[in-house]
Amino acid sequence: MTDHPARRNIKLVVAYNGSAYHGWQRQVQGLATVQQCVEEAASEVVRHRVIVFVTGRTDAGVHAAGQVANFYTTNLAIPTMGLRRAMNSRLPGDIAIISAEDVPEDFHASRSATGKTYRYRIHVGPLRPVMHHEQVYHYYRTLEVAKMRDAACRLIGTHDFRGFATTSDKRKTTVRTIFRCDVTEVGEEIRVTVHGDGFLYNMVRNIVGTLIEIGRGRWPADRIDRILATCDRSEAGFTAPAQGLSLLSVHFEK
Repeated sequence: MTDHPARRNIKLVVAYNGSAYHGWQRQVQGLATVQQCVEEAASEVVRHRVIVFVTGRTDAGVHAAGQVANFYTTNLAIPTMGLRRAMNSRLPGDIAIISAEDVPEDFHASRSATGKTYRYRIHVGPLRPVMHHEQVYHYYRTLEVAKMRDAACRLIGTHDFRGFATTSDKRKTTVRTIFRCDVTEVGEEIRVTVHGDGFLYNMVRNIVGTLIEIGRGRWPADRIDRILATCDRSEAGFTAPAQGLSLLSVHFEK
């Protein structure tokens, strides 16, 4: 049996503004993605090609404050602090490595994760928030936050969220658990924060679109119960635009 070369498993926490990228995942040549930038920076620093594994692939225009990724390297010499600094010096200004650390061989950013927290930012008011362009969703109408909070509470628990998934999502099970769904006001912003054990494709953005319809008075708060009971996507609201969504953090067992 041939011995495998010694290697390290490096865990990264990555932040990025997704406005300029076609999502996280590598695409055809010519389309900029976050994964491509991170892999190229890591490969240059450790001096061999690496593949970066990620907890969840964000879509085009979606941001992250605490995306988690990992990669394997046979470079045993460079300390993680030096690795972080060297990668950041090679990354564009809208991507940053927040931290880098050695983790056990069996750690995997996706398979080891137990949950994720997303936040969606809605700017409410007649004027466009030009200083936060492509970081928030501008909604010009007044929204009733109390009704949105009532509706959000109905999402907490283990449910079949098929009615909040895109119709093209073909996963074997659409049952997920939501631990927290908060609606808060911060100045002119309404923020929807959702923590769950996993999410279907466009699930958070569809939840936000539904909460907006409830907040503007189109539907009552118990519309959520109807969507969960029927699992009918047509009963839910529109898909909120990508620019308001950020992956805040990824959760792992201690």
